[in-house]
This record gives sequence, structure tokens and C-alpha cells, in this order.
Amino acid sequence: IFFRVVIMPLEKVAEGIPSLSSPAFNKEGVLHVCCTQSGAVYKVVDGSLQEVLNTQGQPAALCFDPNLGTLYVCDLMHQAILREEEEDEGSSQQPLLAEWVTEHEGRLLRGPTAMVFDSTGNVFFTDSGPMGDTTIANPKASVYYIACDASLLQPLALECLAHASGLALSPDGQVLYVCETMNNRILRFAQRPSGVWHMSVYFNFSGGLGPMACVCDNMGALYVARYDFRGGATEGIISIILPSGQLHAELAIPGSEVSGLCFDADFRYLYITEASVGVVYRYDLLE
Repeated sequence: IFFRVVIMPLEKVAEGIPSLSSPAFNKEGVLHVCCTQSGAVYKVVDGSLQEVLNTQGQPAALCFDPNLGTLYVCDLMHQAILREEEEDEGSSQQPLLAEWVTEHEGRLLRGPTAMVFDSTGNVFFTDSGPMGDTTIANPKASVYYIACDASLLQPLALECLAHASGLALSPDGQVLYVCETMNNRILRFAQRPSGVWHMSVYFNFSGGLGPMACVCDNMGALYVARYDFRGGATEGIISIILPSGQLHAELAIPGSEVSGLCFDADFRYLYITEASVGVVYRYDLLE
């Protein structure tokens, strides 16, 4: 059984720049987003978007190391994960970025699309390239694992997916969820035993282009941003799936290009980016 809820009201946190995606908080609790079109990474300050840096490329996703606070950027044009370099104390310059991961076994990445840290510092990321590069007819997207000491880069799914985009870890870190956009489904990687990951289909959707981003709450429910091109639908959908795989609810937002999701540290608010008009929304989960 599922029901549909139109989210009312949604609070606009910031707006005005199209192609926003990947909301993420740094260690200080400041919300950041990126813009694939301009190459910029912004922080949200008092309702405005202030540019922090520019990759001179196409940033698809942001991620902050939960322990060190270092910024990582998945960039499609650079075909790399970029990492923030340490600044000189008191420097007023924009943070510098350096290439962190660019290849696997001598083959260049297609273009990383999302990444996530687990509690011990291990990294998982998807590599799909720009939209249309990996499709149902050409399923060449991958999911990778990087050990916390960077000693191992291991594929969990190698060149077999149709545009893998967002990904999320369960609260205990034993399950990795991956959005396979072009097949309109969520994949589940279960770790049994430690270090061995088993992939299966977790949930199939119908309608729209496909899931673009996902995030787990502290109880293990998966929130999925279901994307469709502007004009293909009048509203965007966020589906909530319970750990059992049951669809619990569907939330509607203005604009169909739902491009990113994240929670605040207390799991009180859900932050949503919509790319067609460039809006960052906030939804109070207690309302």
C-alpha cells in the first residue's frame, strides 16, 4: 500500500541558478551545491548562493569527508574525482582542487557522477560519464570501491550499468543503494561477508526517466529523487522506500528535474535540488 503526498509547504532555501545538484553539508553545517552548467560550487548563505570555487569543468556531485571535512567533487569534463588541497592559513584565494582518481587499471574514467563515504573513510562512487554516454543500448557505467587508505580501487560492478548516478549507504554501512537511471531502478549491493558485495535489483519504477539521486535516513528508509526532463512532467517525485523494499510514500515537488537530496545532521530536514529552474528546497519531516 502506498500513498501520495504533495509537499506543502516547501521552503525555498535558495534559487536562481539552473542546473543545481548534489546538496551536501560540510563539517561546519554549511550547505553546498554545485552547478554542472557553470562549473561552480556554491555555499548557501542567508538565502543566497555564494561561489566557493569553480572546477572549470562539469561538477556532477559533491561530497565532504565526514572525518576530515575535505571537499571532493565528481567532475564529468575532467573525468575525475577532484579533491580540495590544503590552503595556506589566512589565504583569501578560492580553494584549490587536485585530481584524486582518474583511472582504473590504466583506463580513464568516463566521468564520476556520485560518491559517498562510509563511517570508516571508505569511498564508493559511480562512473557513468555525461547523460547519454551509458545507456540501455550501451550499459558501460560502473560502481567502484576505494579503501580508506587509498590502497585499493575495486569495481563492484564494472561497465555493465545504464547510467549509474546517485548512491547511498544504509545506516550500518552493510548495504549500498545505487540509482541506475536509464533502467529506472534501484540496485542493492549487500555486504556478506565483509568485503564481498552481492548485487541485486532492489526496486523498479515506472514513469519518468529514472532515479537520479538517493539518500538514507537514520532508520534506513531510502529517499529517491526521480528525474524527468523538463516538459516531460509538471512535477518531480521523491519516493520513500522502506528497508523491506516496500514503497511507503511518494512526495511531489514543483519541477520535474529532481537532481539531488540530502538530510541535515539531525535528520529533521530534507534538502532537495531541482535543476530546471535552479531551486534548493527544504522540507520539514516533522510537519
